[in-house]
Amino acid sequence: MKKLIFWIQNARAYALPQSVLPALVAVFMAVGNENFSIGLSIAAVFGVMLAHLAVNLFDDYFDYQFHSEDVRQQTAEEGQRARIAKSPYLTSGEATPRQLFLVASLFALAAILLGCIVFIKRGLTPLYIALAAGFLGFFYSGKPIRFCFHGLGELVTGLIFGPLLMAGVHYAACGTLNAGVWVVAVAVGLWVVNILYTHSVMEISTDKKVGKKTLAEVLKTKPLQLTASAIFNFTPYIILLISLILKHLHPAFSAIFLLLPLSVTLFYLLHQFCYHPDREFKRQWWFGPIEHWDAISENHLEWFAIRWFLARNILQFASIIFIVCSLVV
Repeated sequence: MKKLIFWIQNARAYALPQSVLPALVAVFMAVGNENFSIGLSIAAVFGVMLAHLAVNLFDDYFDYQFHSEDVRQQTAEEGQRARIAKSPYLTSGEATPRQLFLVASLFALAAILLGCIVFIKRGLTPLYIALAAGFLGFFYSGKPIRFCFHGLGELVTGLIFGPLLMAGVHYAACGTLNAGVWVVAVAVGLWVVNILYTHSVMEISTDKKVGKKTLAEVLKTKPLQLTASAIFNFTPYIILLISLILKHLHPAFSAIFLLLPLSVTLFYLLHQFCYHPDREFKRQWWFGPIEHWDAISENHLEWFAIRWFLARNILQFASIIFIVCSLVV
């Protein structure tokens, strides 16, 4: 059991809400359909969780092979802003790369087995979706494609955790798809991209040193970087507004606009980071939860945490709103 907990923690289990909440949104949007299956819904959600953990571990494995952790540590020692190393369990010797690859493969196999249950009951559609998501997830940092080294990592992740994940889980839950699900899935995907993109803007110098070409690096200039931030922050609201006008979504989904002040604040803070990186901005209660704040403050990572957690909280709050709306309509 200790070994299992060890690997789940190292697989960045704290990031599971970024996949589980969109999956639950897809399930709750399927409730009420005559073909809804609670059993297949559970299998799909747990399959998503296991696949997410597997992808995170594979990402650590490929990153370690590329010696990116050594570069991150060196960057921090040079006094440059860099977040805490991603896989200290490898650099400390607590686990070997071979063990890491084996455990990642076992998580992936468990996800595949749960997926087989869905495929048997729902046919080939969820299989095609799962294969596309699995391909993109593995080659996010895996050779020879390595999407995250060519400026495509953020967009690929958004595609996986938005449209592909939600379409797959929704189809598993009820055997159909509709316009409302696709709209919400695209909005969720853009907010997922926003989390990674916000991160990449703040760590552009470190990512460049490890050879990663993030979207922020591809865009290069601050005006273009901020334009992309505006697109990822605000396009979901535009899409949802159009869908509400066209009646693809119930009017209750208009509650999503309660999050607009958070998106505006995040964009402002990223603008501040680009042009005035040393200017301090205090944490506000309405930003939502920021775990381990004392440790963050002790390591002087407030500049990173406030912006990253704000981006994460927008996605999580949006997912909760979508779930509540699905229950009341």
